[in-house]
Amino acid sequence: MARINNLFECAESELRDRLEPRDDVLLLESAPEDAADLTKSGSITLTAESGPFVTCQRTVRWQPCTTDSCEDSAAVPQQRFELQQTIDYQLAVPYWRWLYSIPVRRALPDGLAQGRRPWWATPDRLSGRQATLVASVTLLNMVGGMLYGLLSQVLTFVAEDLGDGSRSQQTTLLAVVRIGVVVTLVVMVFADRIGRRKVALGSFLVAAALTLITALAPSLWAVGALQFFSRNLAIAGLLCADTIAVEEMPPGSRAMVAGLGTLAYGLGAGIIVMTLPLADLGNWGWRLTFVVAGMSLPLIWNVRKHLPESRRFQKLAQDRESVALAALGTEIAAEPLAPLMAASGPQPDPATGPAASSGLRRIHVWRFVLIAGIFFLLNVFLAPASQLQNDYLRTEVGFSALMITLFVIATSTPGAIGVLLGGRFADKHGRKTTIVPGLLAIGIFNAVFFSVVGVPMWFASLLGSIIGGMAAPALAVISPELFPTSHRGTVRGAVAAVAVAGSVIGLLFAGNLIDAQGYGFTFTLLAIAPIAAAFVALALPETRGKELEEINPSAADS
Repeated sequence: MARINNLFECAESELRDRLEPRDDVLLLESAPEDAADLTKSGSITLTAESGPFVTCQRTVRWQPCTTDSCEDSAAVPQQRFELQQTIDYQLAVPYWRWLYSIPVRRALPDGLAQGRRPWWATPDRLSGRQATLVASVTLLNMVGGMLYGLLSQVLTFVAEDLGDGSRSQQTTLLAVVRIGVVVTLVVMVFADRIGRRKVALGSFLVAAALTLITALAPSLWAVGALQFFSRNLAIAGLLCADTIAVEEMPPGSRAMVAGLGTLAYGLGAGIIVMTLPLADLGNWGWRLTFVVAGMSLPLIWNVRKHLPESRRFQKLAQDRESVALAALGTEIAAEPLAPLMAASGPQPDPATGPAASSGLRRIHVWRFVLIAGIFFLLNVFLAPASQLQNDYLRTEVGFSALMITLFVIATSTPGAIGVLLGGRFADKHGRKTTIVPGLLAIGIFNAVFFSVVGVPMWFASLLGSIIGGMAAPALAVISPELFPTSHRGTVRGAVAAVAVAGSVIGLLFAGNLIDAQGYGFTFTLLAIAPIAAAFVALALPETRGKELEEINPSAADS
């Protein structure tokens, strides 16, 4: 439990302001039962009704100043008071409390001005449950960045140790591993049936265990077989965790929370990047990187204490149970009356009637085509660009593992600025306002990166990271926003499958063309794909600030 103590002298007007319950983006307080009597000493305690706290109490004690006790009291016409304010609170933010506590501690003594939205706070006030959920989901995003980004970063070293080191061999193995998205799709179908939480935790635990085993792999294709399951289970876990966040967050904060998840994912990938110098220890050094990623197992096991199930899914499960019971009851009741019912004509099916409508609805095919098309085109370019970046830096530019680490950190870390701005901008101005310029930047600046060397290469990567990063939060939420609860997991798995198809095509195309024409020509040609995706994104419906039920209005979205 943290405590903030303030002791100062104030005028009556300020005291009255301090006694008013707060209602800002950080904290909503309950009003005291009795009105304060300022003619004598007193105290009141205001308790948080809503905010990112396990508990938060603000106690205000005051006493009127006497001539001797207050400075210049005789020269001030307004009554003055000695005031002591004590705030006892506990943040509902596991794992990241050390980062969040500093701005909260600064904001709590005086509160936030009405309408003020500090950069570190979500546009909407979060409850304690929601704050805990965001902290848990972002931790899983960090783990996902470690587990999924692992093979991309170390494959060039694995291929040198266990394979022939050729780009075609690397891209072929990556393509085979990505075909394992069928694992993701099957797992996501189960997420719509048994729950997002169970699937998220189970997927991450198995993925981390397989990652540890990969450190002992005897051949390149053994690495591929283990990563076939590990990477795709990690993606399934990520999709489930992010779906919980989308279903639980206020409509005005979904993109920003997705942006925080993207930053955490980048942190996880960055941890892996920082382990790349281990590969310089010897041909076997890449194995230590898999050990580091596998050490996320205790974190995954711990997060189960904090990650809740989505309330929308819980409602959907209750509705399904009600429909099943109604159907069973109708069947039992109908048996003695079967001849009479047959004579009266066909009867309504409870499983398709009004009782079944809550959360059980059709998938909008056009929406799916748009979303799948965007991710397909994006991954045709992004998969080979991200997977082959380290190989390009090592073989074409001549960077060592340490220099690759420094380059990736220097050019990717500022991308956090773009992600933060993109999340806020998408929640305030709309999804397309960040998706379209972000996709254009990804294509243009990354094509330049693979075509030049020296300082221009650094600047191209930096600009692509910052401007391209602005698209990440909106892209993360647009897919789950556009589909109902009953199909949200399945649709996300299907979109992931289509995206992987784009990745496989891009990897196979790039692997063969790079060997023949080089990096610059290949990625200039591939850049057409994300630019085309930007134009497709113009047709997306707007979801900013809308409840999920409003976006999917054909029936009540549970």
